Amino acid sequence: MHSPADALRRSPVFAGVTDEALALIGASVDSVPLLGGQVLFQQGDAGEAAYLVLSGRLRVERAGPDGAVLLRELVRGDLVGEFALLTGAPRTATVTAMRDCELGRLPRDRFDALLVAHPDVAIGISRQLAALLAAAPPPAGVGRRHPTVVVLQAAVADEDLQAAAHALTEALGCTGTVALVDHQHALDVLGPEIFSDRGASEEALPVARWLQQLEATHTHVICVASPAHPRWSAACLRQADLLLEALPAARVPEEPPRATTAFGQCRQELLVLHPMARPRVHGTGRWFAQRPYARCHHVRLGHAGDWARLARHLTGRSIGLALGGGGARGLAHLGLLRAMDELGIPVDEVGGTSIGGVIAAQYASGMGFEEMMARHREDWARFHPHRAYTLPLLGMVRVSAADAMMRHQFGGLEFEDCWIQGFTCSANLSTGDRTFHRRGSVADACLATMAIPALGPPYVTADGSLHVDGAVVDNLPVAGLTASVTIAASVSALVWRSSGYPRTPSPWRVLRDRWRSRQALAPYFPSLVETVLASILLAGKHRDSDARQLSDLHLDIPAGEVALFAFDRLETAMDVGYRYAHERLGPWWAKRDPSFPR
Repeated sequence: MHSPADALRRSPVFAGVTDEALALIGASVDSVPLLGGQVLFQQGDAGEAAYLVLSGRLRVERAGPDGAVLLRELVRGDLVGEFALLTGAPRTATVTAMRDCELGRLPRDRFDALLVAHPDVAIGISRQLAALLAAAPPPAGVGRRHPTVVVLQAAVADEDLQAAAHALTEALGCTGTVALVDHQHALDVLGPEIFSDRGASEEALPVARWLQQLEATHTHVICVASPAHPRWSAACLRQADLLLEALPAARVPEEPPRATTAFGQCRQELLVLHPMARPRVHGTGRWFAQRPYARCHHVRLGHAGDWARLARHLTGRSIGLALGGGGARGLAHLGLLRAMDELGIPVDEVGGTSIGGVIAAQYASGMGFEEMMARHREDWARFHPHRAYTLPLLGMVRVSAADAMMRHQFGGLEFEDCWIQGFTCSANLSTGDRTFHRRGSVADACLATMAIPALGPPYVTADGSLHVDGAVVDNLPVAGLTASVTIAASVSALVWRSSGYPRTPSPWRVLRDRWRSRQALAPYFPSLVETVLASILLAGKHRDSDARQLSDLHLDIPAGEVALFAFDRLETAMDVGYRYAHERLGPWWAKRDPSFPR
């Protein structure tokens, strides 16, 4: 299985070379172990040899102005380092082992002899070089594969992970075959002497080969690490694509201990395990300060739907929802969420701008449909933040009303404590760009995305930066989603209206006409607030095409009949969103992959 000839057969570079020749070429390579995290060669080094990947995985990165850029990942059968031998130029990239690897080394003299004896190999290398030169560098994260080897490890000592391991195995089993292994399995297969006092590379390669065999015959391999067996755990981490550190929800409020495990090269995410009652936790963000976690997952041990959400994330099938801003029209998003729930369409990540950001934060926090409806029905009438007028030195309305409303809804909740991934989008006046708020206070993030310029003052976040309504830069923040399947919902289609006056009227005339006539019969002219908000939405219209291109499904909810500040028309807006979503989403969801984790 791990012979050089077998690896050569998998390589497009050696396509067309006979089996007899492959065996001779394989016999000419020197076996070289490379532990996970070790660098094979650095960008700028002189080229002295080419390498054939016999087992393991490596990443190829090139230095850029904003840090290292991932070019590609190398797996069994790939050839690396040959270009420097062909051109005589220094290495053009840095190659690092993502796992414990076994490489076949071809020194320069043997490489040159290989090209002379087998011209087909030279042609294959030339084709590969041409393809790489023609390809544009991948966007951030695109070169990465979905994780297949997942290590499950306790974030605190003495926690039993068997229930979590079996729940994850069952969830992933809906999409393929899963191998669940632990220290005892390794001893049974590889023998009790595998973790005896030997050199690191002597110990690493048998474990790496065994896990690769499992990976070749399974869609996922789950390795359960244990502090009682540190050498097994270290070997797993060097092979891992993803480390999931499991933390019981009851332990979240504790002071996080500093990490003592050498994490290796893999991505690290936190798995918070809840009882079925799902009490709200506080303090998850402190664990991010002590560990290099990229993401947090909240799951209930006995709830299959929660584990299916994690399985969708691991298999690249997660669904993200972006909710656009548009004043009271954004209340139509509540109907959209209700329809998605009835149709059985899961939402694994949700983000939004302005009112869309508030609803996204509510949904991410775990609020149900009825609770969200009640919050909007009661709080807009109670706090009326859009009408809390004050002396217009910093803005027309005081921020204290909106602040009280958001604190009433979210209290001290942080995004790390939210049930699913969520974010809001604001325009950052201190950097001149948009900001996606994914960490820290949910209330602060909502206040930042709702700060309408001129209506209210910019909102100051904890780092001292100034933020205004995200609609200024991105009213439909699909770009902020990290999910594999994205749905974008817009409610901001402007209703174009002409003035009811032949020329711009004085404010006194407008006031007189509205006083003398019934409001509905008065000639139309927009208020200051309507003009500001409509101008913001118009300014962000140029990003609509970007949102359409980035999303897998774009929804234009026809909520134009609801005025921008008619928050008392909650039921009307909700009903519009609900009916439209059922019409559009039903047929789309019916075409889903039947193996989709649910």
